[in-house]
Amino acid sequence: MNDMLRMGSFLFIIAAVAGVLLGFTEMKTSPRILENRLKQLEQARAEVLPEAKKFNDIKSENPNEGLLYTAGFAENGDLAGIVVNVAPKGYAGPIEMVLGLKTDGSIAGVKILSQKETPGLGTKLADNVFLAPFKKLLQDKQKPVFKVKQDGGDVDGITAATISSRAFCVGVTEALGTFEKVREQLPTLTAPTALPAVPQSGDAK
Repeated sequence: MNDMLRMGSFLFIIAAVAGVLLGFTEMKTSPRILENRLKQLEQARAEVLPEAKKFNDIKSENPNEGLLYTAGFAENGDLAGIVVNVAPKGYAGPIEMVLGLKTDGSIAGVKILSQKETPGLGTKLADNVFLAPFKKLLQDKQKPVFKVKQDGGDVDGITAATISSRAFCVGVTEALGTFEKVREQLPTLTAPTALPAVPQSGDAK
């Protein structure tokens, strides 16, 4: 019985020490993870809305909703457009996307921040093999239908990754919906007086 008690106490101590070490490690790494995350978002904003040099987060008055969108301003202070973050449900989980929308509602750029789709299939959403034809579609057609072709739309889906392709289209549609909701308030936005410079491509690590 004593041996069992000693063994139980020993295991409890090991578990407690391990918990403390894990907590300490998380405390040390969390700020770095957050910093890298912010850099990733800043870089993505600059990529999807290249005319913007300053950005200002626009948050909802409802504290439960958080960030609505990010307004982007040109060097002269004029509104260049907005950046919208969306996370449609893909085949294996959320697909985190960032879209830049010009002041007329047209898409300036799109970037996949993170996804867990099937390697070699759904993961192609982040590759030029999928994004290049999508960008060409934006140039060639004034009002594309953002559905995959097999659903009657204009977007070339990825072979054997229909769910992922559809999720991408859902994300685009959500971002456009956000633009329509806030369109009327855009003329009232003014550029921030002081914000950090937009990071260049070589700055983010």
